[in-house]
Amino acid sequence: MNLPSYDEQSYDDELPVEDFEAAFFALELELLDLPCVQDIAVMRTQLPEVGETLVVAFVPLLEEEQEAGGRQAALAACERRMPWVLSHAVAVDVIPRAADGSARTGVLIDRLLPQIARDLLSPMEMSD
Repeated sequence: MNLPSYDEQSYDDELPVEDFEAAFFALELELLDLPCVQDIAVMRTQLPEVGETLVVAFVPLLEEEQEAGGRQAALAACERRMPWVLSHAVAVDVIPRAADGSARTGVLIDRLLPQIARDLLSPMEMSD
């Protein structure tokens, strides 16, 4: 599958690890405080032809309008906290968790990749 190239995005490869980790932690806290989101998982991954990407999986509140609002709020938080990284937010029914409560990120990424690919190929059809 050929995903669109985002060469115009400027990524700061010189960002110190501690700054990235601090921004990542602040982003997770901000996302957990969103009133339209029940649960979140933030993952850092590499996507073909896109590069480093943050993927935010969130469980919206039950009301239908919360999905679009949650997606927009999550993307806005990513832009504020980590503007140098391309971000995607995808609503899910549940975040799969391991016995210790941590998100099963491999399982989640596998489930989300088809939706992310559709979003990248057809940005006009995205849910927001």
